[in-house]
Amino acid sequence: MRLLPRPDRSFSAALRIAALALLALLAGCGAPPTANTSDAALPELSITVFAAPSQSLWIPTLIQALQLDRKHGFQLKVTPKPGPVAYTDFASGNDQVCYCAAPAAVARFVEQGSDIALLWNVFDLNYYVVSHDVAIASPRDLVGRRLAADTGTGQWAIAAWMLEQDGLDLSKVELHSISNPTAQLAELSLGRVDAVVEGMIDVATLQTSEQGQGLHVIALDPKAALAKHQAGSSVPSIAFGVWRPWLDQPGHRELAQQFYQANLDAVAWLRAHPAQAAKIVAERTGMSATALQQLFEHNPEMIDVHPIGNDHGAIALLTQDLLPKAGLLERPLTDAELGRYVSNFAP
Repeated sequence: MRLLPRPDRSFSAALRIAALALLALLAGCGAPPTANTSDAALPELSITVFAAPSQSLWIPTLIQALQLDRKHGFQLKVTPKPGPVAYTDFASGNDQVCYCAAPAAVARFVEQGSDIALLWNVFDLNYYVVSHDVAIASPRDLVGRRLAADTGTGQWAIAAWMLEQDGLDLSKVELHSISNPTAQLAELSLGRVDAVVEGMIDVATLQTSEQGQGLHVIALDPKAALAKHQAGSSVPSIAFGVWRPWLDQPGHRELAQQFYQANLDAVAWLRAHPAQAAKIVAERTGMSATALQQLFEHNPEMIDVHPIGNDHGAIALLTQDLLPKAGLLERPLTDAELGRYVSNFAP
């Protein structure tokens, strides 16, 4: 039998030194840590979010990228789903933890018996009127005009109320119900409508594109109207919601509190590093880095993480007045239902 030559000892030693040097270089370059026993022992928090381009992806994406979950003693698992799928699974209890709980929409599940509690707000509701016509300088200038909006949603019920609080009589507006934002903007470009009502992501995407040239934007500010109704200063748009049986399981309330602290850290980092945050979110979600940077630099206040109890008045206004009147709830939530829905979560 032919024997292979024995390796040269000096070559082996050199190889070991080179390998050690390479490992040291990788460590110094910030290579992501590999899983270890301590990571595996961390409790896991699995959350559902809306698929891109939803803003519900942003904070969980940063938490994972910056390893803020490990910093706070847990591992975050994120499952993006299309909106209808996410809500079907949440309403049925198949998914018991949702980082995409719009208070206006999820109230329908509560009305139908789902034992869901909101723990904290993530995003405030922001709506804008977008138009080519410089003569439309305020909502009141929409009288006699054609306005496109997605009129079959709870979000529209809020936007309509905000427009009315700004002095617009909607009975004097020609409403075009169009659910798709792209289709709304197409109608605007073709001159078939005079203005559209859009959310913050669509507006930022528009403002950073060629299609946005020549458009002007009017922000709808709910603060004065909410103050008039003693309903706080903002309307929650996206909140963190859970089924109460999940929250009552041992360790889950503490896990939620750890996740809340990771949220605060992620938001602080985003505000300090908006361009880097935009790049991370864009790379991991396929969303426009330019539009994200526009939002992070110019509208950081839209991300407003705080216990949902601060928004009790606004959610009461929605679920006991605006949504039932708009036919989007069959009946107002009772005080008892509202009390369970809007939790007393404390970080």
